[in-house]
Amino acid sequence: MSSPEVFVSVPPGFTRDGDLAPIDLSQTPQLTLEQWGSARDLAGKTTIAWACIGTDVSTWNADVSELANQKLVEIASGTAARMHGSATPMHLVRSHDGGSTYVSDEGDAAARTFLVFTDARAHGCFVSCSSACGSAIDDAKVVGELREPPPAGAGLRTLSYAVHHPRVAAGALLATIALAAALAIVKRPGKSKPFRA
Repeated sequence: MSSPEVFVSVPPGFTRDGDLAPIDLSQTPQLTLEQWGSARDLAGKTTIAWACIGTDVSTWNADVSELANQKLVEIASGTAARMHGSATPMHLVRSHDGGSTYVSDEGDAAARTFLVFTDARAHGCFVSCSSACGSAIDDAKVVGELREPPPAGAGLRTLSYAVHHPRVAAGALLATIALAAALAIVKRPGKSKPFRA
């Protein structure tokens, strides 16, 4: 099965031969760069870049989605910064159609991110723009054989519950320890009886 791809409609006059080097994932070997592209504006400057990154997954939950989206926004913002030539901290302006749109604090850079799934894989896709790029951000979409995320396993559900309900989890842990201690006392070998002659 093929990986999903982000489809980007570049503005008229832009060319799909941008010279921006692909993002470096060498420090995260569990991630794979599945798609990379960039486009030049009318002046010949690379101002739009897009990518899809994938990883194997067997379980998933909302907390993991939040972390994955945060990392994806960092990568998209960093890509815009490389094109822009300076930092482009971004904030969320809207979530829609399975994606989220961000703009830089100064308003000249933008990005749209997507978190999608295929069989046993999660894919983070994005489009980054370092300056005016028409409707490329809003019109971007991910195409492919997409699925729902895999369900959370028992361990991940337990950990998630403990994180979101720490008092209940601590109480259950203490009760388990007390029960184990009581069982250990009851099941211990009996005291030896004194020897009588």
